[in-house]
Amino acid sequence: MHGIRARCETCQARCDGICAALDIEARADLLRLSRRKTVPPHYAIFRDGDLADKYYNITSGIVKLVKTLADGHQHIVGLLYPTDFMGQSLNKHHTYAAESATEVELCAYPRAPFEHFLQNHPELERQIFHATIRELDLCRDWTLLLGRKCSYERVAGFLLMMARRAPSKSWDKPKNYVHFELPFTRAEMADYLGLTLETVSRQFSQLKKKEVIALPSSRDIIIPDIELLSVVAQIESCSQDIDDRQSRAVA
Repeated sequence: MHGIRARCETCQARCDGICAALDIEARADLLRLSRRKTVPPHYAIFRDGDLADKYYNITSGIVKLVKTLADGHQHIVGLLYPTDFMGQSLNKHHTYAAESATEVELCAYPRAPFEHFLQNHPELERQIFHATIRELDLCRDWTLLLGRKCSYERVAGFLLMMARRAPSKSWDKPKNYVHFELPFTRAEMADYLGLTLETVSRQFSQLKKKEVIALPSSRDIIIPDIELLSVVAQIESCSQDIDDRQSRAVA
């Protein structure tokens, strides 16, 4: 328990996630409800149709939400990052699957005890409500991205969304400069964007040729000017998001 408590004190979610709403005593009570898990990449955290009997707080790594259609095809319908909260549902069973895109650490909370805890901590309930609204905003961005007819804009928009949320390696650089590791292969990106692998690779080459991005390696992404990328993607400026994330990285 001491080791878990130590990890809790250094966890990003303690400052930026749902735990930020709680005082020290309440966080200790919530910690006693939680079960800390580390899962490898491509691990099914829960499957479509599984009983929705837990909530999850992601503390590191990236989780992809996947929906399987009647014809057997799978579509990635969302991405979750550290401090995101997962498992909210009005249904008794999950209507999508959650799979780790990278190694993921998370805290799992049994549904009934967690909901009882919420009744005594309305400040946590408000924090989860705000997190749900943020997720809804991201879903709207995603709908806009997939509505783009131009594959060039789709790929640029995807990289912009990643840059806004992925941990940056460039906190000591100018604010418009972003450097992050892409946690997906080109094939996974193609599935996510509804494009072919060849199209995604071609648009990466075009973005690199026009110096919108640089590619030190296949998954190492450098964006020299986030404002330029937002213009290419035709999505509103996100400098404040980058500033906020870099401030947290420094802290």
